[in-house]
This record gives sequence, structure tokens and C-alpha cells, in this order.
Amino acid sequence: MNQIIPVIDASLSLLAVLINFVFAILLIARTSRTIVYITFFFICISVMIWNLGDFMVYLTGNRVWFYISLIGSGMIPAFAFHFICTLVRPEQKSTLWIVPPYFFSSLLALSAPLAIFHSGIQQFVDSIYWNVCYYVLLVPFLLSCIIMLFNAMKKAKYEDEKSRLRYIFAATLIGIFAGLTDLVQVLKVSVPPFGHLGSVFYSSILAIGVFKHRTTYDILAQMRTKLEVLSEMAASIAHEIRNPLSSIKGAANLLSNELKNLNNPKSQEYAHLITEEIDRLNNILVNFQYFTKPLKIEKELISINEVIQKTVRLAESDTLNINIRLELSRDLPKIQADALPMKQVFLNLIKNAEEACGSEGELVIKTEYSAPRVKIIFADNGQGIPQELLPHIFEPFFTTKITGIGVGLAISQKIIQAHTGQIEVNNRVPTGTQFTIFLPV
Repeated sequence: MNQIIPVIDASLSLLAVLINFVFAILLIARTSRTIVYITFFFICISVMIWNLGDFMVYLTGNRVWFYISLIGSGMIPAFAFHFICTLVRPEQKSTLWIVPPYFFSSLLALSAPLAIFHSGIQQFVDSIYWNVCYYVLLVPFLLSCIIMLFNAMKKAKYEDEKSRLRYIFAATLIGIFAGLTDLVQVLKVSVPPFGHLGSVFYSSILAIGVFKHRTTYDILAQMRTKLEVLSEMAASIAHEIRNPLSSIKGAANLLSNELKNLNNPKSQEYAHLITEEIDRLNNILVNFQYFTKPLKIEKELISINEVIQKTVRLAESDTLNINIRLELSRDLPKIQADALPMKQVFLNLIKNAEEACGSEGELVIKTEYSAPRVKIIFADNGQGIPQELLPHIFEPFFTTKITGIGVGLAISQKIIQAHTGQIEVNNRVPTGTQFTIFLPV
């Protein structure tokens, strides 16, 4: 029996090489050159190197192939971590997160071929310490892959999204625990080595998940490309517009000082309004520029009721065609937030309600304290949103309007999330739409 197990293990390693070779060819021939497919391609290459090295050790008995196999097994965690980061966070660049696993994987992977030429390094690679370093440096990243996928599955709204995540989750679980059974052999733990069998299942399930949902991955890649282009375009526009905005703001401040001498409160209010709107426009430019990056939020203690009242006065001064009724709680506590971005969110919701309701519409803005959060409700009496579209309205570039590019609600959601808050939407009965914002106190 002890002689049969190595033969089976060697056969499985050869099978893993052939399967991953096929997947690598398919990735080159039938997929785009996006990061999801590129990282999966290198996962296949790493699995091939690991399994080929172990197969050649069995076939030839030459120890050199063992060190070559460690190059592949050493790099798998980094590529797997990168693949999953890209999968669950397609809208964000993950450079800060993926550098450490690549660094540690490269150190361990490079130590293996160096062991062929250097006896000191060879002693390290052959000892238990290489495996211990693998556990300490790389296993935490592998376990974090499971956590990220589990959280992504919990948050997934659509069955298609859940389906593709289940494939990746199952493959990751099998790959990690099967690979660990090989690593613990050096610790004299009586566990059968399932590493090569696991690599067959890992790559196969991963490939099924990727190729079955290839259209979805292509859409995600296109979205990421659009966001990157949009970010570059916004940066260019912001640079060109910010200079004249500064000049206009300076002139408005001078005008405000001149109007003080005329003792005309109404004119001063208009001048102040110009300055406020210039600040808001500049803030919009900054937020739009960082649409694909973390927003710059400068929190201070503010009254949400006051921000809402100022926003409504501003909207009403701009020929608003909807009636706004305020139901603001008097005992609403102040919160830590950035007033300018919050004003932008409120204006977006008011504008959306106006477009949904028309001239005869009504928007009720209500605040209340529901410990430990402040609750802000925007409820209109318009036609509502088709039920099948509700899950999509916060997605970038999704819009039902003839004009517009569909980023208003996406940016609004990002602003709320930057405040560690939450925004929800649902249809009212019998008619209308309600947006509910929750902000921590």
C-alpha cells in the first residue's frame, strides 16, 4: 500500500500538469488580457511547475526537480490572492494589498532554485523552517481569501454573482486545505498528502467558474477600464476648471465686501450663495476625480438639519418645480460628517425627486434619531422605480434618463459609505420612491 500511494500521487501530479496546460492555452486563446484572466493564467502556470517538478522527482529521482517544484508552490498564494482581490473588488486598485504576498512568495520561490547552487540555502529549504515560513508568511493571505469570498457571497445581490463566487469559494477551500496536507508532511503529521489531487480539483472548479461566467468577468473588466478612463478624464477637467473657479470665488468675495457697505442683506445673501456654490462645484470636481479612489472626507461636528435646510433653500432658489415639506426632528444629535459632500447627496436626491414627480409632486424630507444612528428619509410621490431596476440604481453608469451618464447616485452612495453610513431605496405604497440614509452619531 505504501508503494501504491506514491504512484497514484505521481499520476495525479501529471494529470494536474496536463489539465492546467489546457486551461492556460484556453485562457490565451479565448479570453481578453484583463487582470482576472492574467492572474488565473499564472495560477495555472504555477500549479503546472509545482506538479511537474514533483512528477519528475518520482520519475527520475533527481532532487533538482524538487527545488523547481517549490518555485510553483511558492508563487501560488500570491497569484490566488491577487485573483480574488480583483474578483471581489473590481472597482478598486489593490496594489497596497497584493504587494506583501508577492514579496513573501517571491522570497520563498527564489530560495528554491538558489538551493541548487548554495549549500546554506539548501539546508534552509530542506529543513522544517521553509515550511514554517510558508505557514507564517503566506497562509494568512490564503485564509483571508476565504474570508473575502465569504463576505462577498453574503453581500451578493444577484444569483449569477452568487453562483460565480461559489465556484471560486469551493475551489479556494479545496486548494488551500489539500495543499496544506502536503506541507504538514514535514511535521510528521499522519495526514494523507492530497496536494496533487487538490490541485486537479482546484484548477478544474476555478476554470468552470471563470469560463461559465466569462461574460460577467468581461463586463467587470470593461467597467474597471471605464472607471480608470473616467478618473483620468475627471482629473483633466478638474485641472482646467479649478483655475477659473478660483477667480470667480475671489471676485464673489470682493463683491460681498462691497455689498456690506450698501447695507443690503439680500444682495449679501446672494453673494454668499455664489461663494457656497463655487465651493460645492469644486467639491464635485474633486469627488468626481476620485470616483474610483477613496473620497477625501473632512469630518467635523455638524447639524444634519441645518445642512438639509441650507440645501433646500439653495434648491428652491434654482426654480425648483416640486414642493418640499420638512419634518425635521428637534432632538436630532449632531454628527461627525463633511457638510459639503452631504449637501451634494441631498441635492442629488432632491433633483431625482423633481424629475420623477414633475411640477405637481411633493418631496417629504424627514429626520429622526434611531440610536446609534441618524435616519434621513427622502420620500416623493412620483411614479416609483420599476422593481427590476431597484437593485441597479446605485451602479456606476446605470441610468434610465435620456441625458446623464448615471454617476449621481453612485457617487452619493460612495459619499455615504465614506461616512461609514448606508443608503437604501424602496418603492412606497401606493406610489413614489423613498431613499433612506443612515449615518452614525
